Amino acid sequence: MDKSSKKNDSGLAETQKPAIRFLVESALRTVSSKSNTTEPRTREQWVARLCEALMSESEASYQSVLSSLMATGVSSQEIYQSYIPSAARYLGELWVSDQASFVDVTVGASRLQSLFRTDAAASTMRWTDRSVPLGQSVLMVIPEFEQHALGAFVAADNMRRHGLWVHMAIGLKNSELVELVRSSRFAMIGVTAATRSSIEKVTGMVDYLRTNADYVPPIVVGGRAVDEDEKLVMRTGADFAVRTAREAIEKCGLSSVAEAVPFNGIA
Repeated sequence: MDKSSKKNDSGLAETQKPAIRFLVESALRTVSSKSNTTEPRTREQWVARLCEALMSESEASYQSVLSSLMATGVSSQEIYQSYIPSAARYLGELWVSDQASFVDVTVGASRLQSLFRTDAAASTMRWTDRSVPLGQSVLMVIPEFEQHALGAFVAADNMRRHGLWVHMAIGLKNSELVELVRSSRFAMIGVTAATRSSIEKVTGMVDYLRTNADYVPPIVVGGRAVDEDEKLVMRTGADFAVRTAREAIEKCGLSSVAEAVPFNGIA
């Protein structure tokens, strides 16, 4: 008997396995597609549908969900400040509970970040014909050791809506951050810390900035770690720990020209 047609204990030839797996996966996709014909009725269902689309093979799938959501009367502002942060959290929950693979969640998060980059560019264009109060600008830091960047983009988008200029510092070394702080007059430095494991490294960053820069504006830490550690300010040496962009602006005494829709996300 030819080895390629040798059967296993289940009675299937080895060469039949890929075909059977393809048929099963196709059937599952068909069932999933049919289940998506019913429009979500609750906010939670919309978030789940959005996450499913974000992780799908089709690049246009999540855009279609967003269009359908807006057709129900939900504003683009609410989508960016409420639904998308919720989707980011939900993606994380799917990964933790092993309901989605790391690759799927990474693809979904990447698409969410691309949405914020696009919206940020549009926001910048909208502000070109308006004066920013006191010329205030903030530095939003996504440390090189931090893999969860979506929250920082959410916070940056909210601050732009308040009328602040936001400079994104992504993956810079501490020495590079110092040079950036020295060359600019930021009114605030925001640092994202997504987990407890980030706290010690954030502490080192804050200490390095204060030691090597002549002037350091108020340092604000945001992220999931704020909810996980009540003593975050004391541990990191930051000035404030916040949960929203509005809270950061108020605690640092910055001026605001826009009212943002509150959301339960990373500041």
